[in-house]
Formats: sequence, structure tokens, C-alpha cells
Amino acid sequence: MDAMDGIKLPEITPQSPVPRYVQAKRILIDAIKSGTFPRGSKLPSTGKVGDTIRVSLLTAHKAIQCLVEEGWLERQRGRGTFVRQDFEQSVAAKACFRIGLLISPDVQFGDYYHDVLLHGLRQGADSHEPGAELFIQQQNAPATIPSLMADGVICFHPNRDAFDTLEVVAKSTPTLVLGGSPANTNLHCVDAANGQGVRDAVGHLADLGHRDIAIVNGRLSAPTHFHRLQGYLAEMRTRELPIREGYILDAHSTQMTGAARNRLSRLLDADLRPTAIIASGYHLALDVMEIAGLAGLRIPRDLSLVGFDDPKSASLLNPPLTTVRQPLEQMGQLAIQRILQLASGTQPRVRQEILPTELIVRASTARIRGN
Repeated sequence: MDAMDGIKLPEITPQSPVPRYVQAKRILIDAIKSGTFPRGSKLPSTGKVGDTIRVSLLTAHKAIQCLVEEGWLERQRGRGTFVRQDFEQSVAAKACFRIGLLISPDVQFGDYYHDVLLHGLRQGADSHEPGAELFIQQQNAPATIPSLMADGVICFHPNRDAFDTLEVVAKSTPTLVLGGSPANTNLHCVDAANGQGVRDAVGHLADLGHRDIAIVNGRLSAPTHFHRLQGYLAEMRTRELPIREGYILDAHSTQMTGAARNRLSRLLDADLRPTAIIASGYHLALDVMEIAGLAGLRIPRDLSLVGFDDPKSASLLNPPLTTVRQPLEQMGQLAIQRILQLASGTQPRVRQEILPTELIVRASTARIRGN
């Protein structure tokens, strides 16, 4: 008799935001708990399981392998895969939290910022007991978090208008924001001191004699860029430096679009042009370098430049870039520690963990000529 004869299992939901292998795992776990697959019974072949719940062979294999690693199933050499007699004790001994990483669909993986954050998250997950399984969901819908069937969710730099929804979601699913920390939120957050980082940049330029300082910022719907602009404005006022019309350029992205590039080109060609620019991101700093070169300006002789973030290439540019360094790896490690505390029912003592930035001074900034 075929091992699937008489056994009916639900099918996965292709439209669900939950990864298919996770849906397959949940179907098999429910079948084990309900006795559909009794203790000690041999699991049907991977192909049969996949056909029954409507997933590929690869997806079914991944789901079954995860259940072996988590202690629900065991492989017996030459015989097949069996439901463990002691699966309750085995699963308890190998407890593994499922942590969803909610990231905007327009994020390009492989960039320095997200790559280092993810590295820190994975390091934290690998070193934590009990362990953590991370899965990425690229979507802009915080309201769908409960459907992810996750023990906890880390939201990467959500828009400022998403925080009210996230606070509601956090009542049922442990939720943490990585890269965003509005002052009035009740959410748990891990962030860098973005405002202070830009204040340090303004102070450095002011100490070099610069008064006409512009900022090329990212989209203000992102808390990080909002805080960086607030830091710029605060330090300019503290130093009694002029906040000039047209000196605040919103790039709306991690790179400058055509409209923003044109605005900066016109600003650099104006009679009263800035002698220094703060770029609120590494790629924005590269754009400023390019546009300044096209305008015939030399960095730092004619224009000082401070960036944000410090990949290895920042020190290899010509000239090497003065920049604000974020502790990205540490932020990722801390975020996974905090979400796992929340998932296990522990409330961290501090809701907002704001890690300090560091100004790395290199050759792209210089004392203003004539001072």
C-alpha cells in the first residue's frame, strides 16, 4: 500500500506571502501533531509529499530537512525518514525561532548597508541558543505580518507613516524596527545616531571654516534621512550658520535622479554656491563627486564633501572620502538579540537602542581656501 493512501493533506496557498517551504513545514507539523503521521511512522517519499501539498520536489525536500533539523523527524540510513517517537522532547531541546525580515521590494541586496546588516543578523542568529531561522519577505505591507507565521519580525527602515500600523501588529507578533527610531513610538528599535552623525559632520566642516554647507538627503519618509536632516538643521543653528534656500536637496532615493542631479548642477554653478556638502548616503556622495567634477570643481580644493557609511571603497576613492560610519554589524547583532528576547516573552529593558556613529576624517574635506 502507498504511504499516502487514505491520507489527505491541505495544499499550500500560492498567493500567500508566507514562503512555500514554510507553509509545507506547517502542514507537515500539523499532520504529525494530529496523528495523521503517527509517532514512529515512515514519512511518504519527498515526491509524494510535494505532489500532495502542491509544492516542488526542492521545496518539499527543504521543508522535510528543516523538520529533521528541528527534531520532528529522523532519517534512518537505508530505510527513509520517520516521525520521531519523542518529537515533543526533541523539538523542545532544539527550539528554533522563525524570524521574518520585512524589507521594501525596492531594496537591492548586495549593497553595503544591507549586506553588513544581514551579516550581523546572521551572526547573531547563529550564535544564539535556542537558534533562529531567518527568512526574507520583500513587501511594503506591515499589516500582513501576522500571516507570516513568524515568532518575530524585524522591519528594515519602514516609512514613518507605517509606525502606527506596526504598533498595532506588535500587540500580536513581536516586532522590532531596524534602522528607524521615532521619538514617540512604543516599538522596540535598533538604530544608529543618525542626527548626531550629521551634527558631527557639520561641526567638522564648520571647524574647517565652512559656512555655506549644503546637504543632499534621501527621502524624508525614511526615519533615518529625516533624523539626518534634523541633525543638519540643529547643528547649523547651533553654529549660527546660514540655512540657505536651495541648500537642502532631497534625492528621494539612495542615488540622485535626473531632477536632483540638475538641481545640484545648478547650485554648484550659482554665484553663491556651497563650499561644502554633506551627502546622506555613500552612493549620494559618489553622485556629488561626479557632478562636482562635471562642474569643474575639485574635491576638496573647491568643495569639501562628507558622506554617510564607510564601505572599504570609501578609503580608495580619489580623494579618500570623509564619512560618517555606522556600526551596522553591531546593529544587526543587537537587533536579533532583542527580537529573540521578545519572541521568548522577555521584554528588553530599553525600547530604543541607539548606537553611536563615528566621523572618519579623510582627504575629501579641507580648510576653506583663504581661511
